[in-house]
Amino acid sequence: MSQFTHSIKVPTQYKATAKILKTAIEKQKSVKSLIFEEKHARVRSLQAVLRHYSDNRGAIDNAIEETGLLKENPKLDSALAKVLVTELIFGRGQLNGESRPVQTVRSFKERLEQAISGSENQKKEPNPRYVRINTNLLSIADALEYLYGEEWRRKQLAADVTYADFLVAIRALEEDEFLMDIHVEGVLIFHSKWNHYWASHEYVRTKKFILQNKATCLAAELLAPPVGSTVLDMCAAPGMKTLHICNVMHNQGRIYAVEQSKDRYRALCDITNEAGCQIVTPILGDTLTIDGTKCPDVEYILVDPSCSGNGMQSRISVCDEQKDDKRLYKLAGLQIKILSHAMSSFPNVKRIVYCTCSLWKEENEQVVQRCLELNPSFKLLSCKKALRNKWQNVGDKEYVKVGKNCLYCLPDQDLTDGIFLAMFEKRQDNDNE
Repeated sequence: MSQFTHSIKVPTQYKATAKILKTAIEKQKSVKSLIFEEKHARVRSLQAVLRHYSDNRGAIDNAIEETGLLKENPKLDSALAKVLVTELIFGRGQLNGESRPVQTVRSFKERLEQAISGSENQKKEPNPRYVRINTNLLSIADALEYLYGEEWRRKQLAADVTYADFLVAIRALEEDEFLMDIHVEGVLIFHSKWNHYWASHEYVRTKKFILQNKATCLAAELLAPPVGSTVLDMCAAPGMKTLHICNVMHNQGRIYAVEQSKDRYRALCDITNEAGCQIVTPILGDTLTIDGTKCPDVEYILVDPSCSGNGMQSRISVCDEQKDDKRLYKLAGLQIKILSHAMSSFPNVKRIVYCTCSLWKEENEQVVQRCLELNPSFKLLSCKKALRNKWQNVGDKEYVKVGKNCLYCLPDQDLTDGIFLAMFEKRQDNDNE
């Protein structure tokens, strides 16, 4: 006779998480969108378990295989097993209820822990926590005074520090130290241990501090609109880059911020209002219908369109993602349309920055190359030179006159999200370069 009680149901939260995991693996769907669609579960709990699985996938899958959990229990659903093992070993350390799957996994706890402790699948060390000062609400001097008062120690670097030495300094951060970024004013760098601390901090909640990855801050840094200028952010929500541009402009001038989705438009309005942006004009609409008549006098444009997002380190990845050529082709088509529209529809534009959180050339160098062919009145500027040559990773030099001028942020090398950037300038009438 079985030692398990069959009539007890698996808790709904475990079933909902397993359903998302199974769909994400089998249909290669985004975990984030599947969580958003889930109506009957606690979202934060779902995210926590799936994040733990994503971070420790190799070790968990190997432990399940090594212990024979599924071989000895062929009726146990694979996705549910992964969820329960994740919660038991990497999550809360205990499982709710007395359902058969829960009891089965519980009975394997010692063997699973042994398999994981001997596993060669080491969890990747997370990148540092980047915190940007929102100078609309808090000066850099006041922010530093606050940090010193909280007994944080600033790690000082030489004024002429090399980029390589800067990366060494980030990796060597003590837990009570922070660094000031060498590229972007107002970006603070903390040890990864403090990720959750800053996520729930009062200064973050009140928008004095913004949790924004350093790589995405480079967009506003390269665009560099002067105080008082007119800027267009063509794909603006949720608004982090819009807010940063506002800080760069000292909250003086005008920023048109366009977003097509109603929900994302509301998020854009909320963050710019809460963050003290006085110069942002949010626009709900299709960015391809916006031109110089609707947004006059635009001089600087940020183009940050929808992309595959495979560079984002915050993504919850539950399987080895396959390159989807069909999807990339569609995305690149839209990206070319939007960037080309920026180049051709605003007569006063001086500079355009194109940015994606993708590491695929189809969305990056190839889009840049095609838009330059379609719009010969623009030329590429060197992103590396704009960063005083304190950078390593540029584009693929096989794309002549394109690759060397573009910039990549690579997670393992630059300790940031994976981001691509290109900077365009309108040619002068006598510019035949």
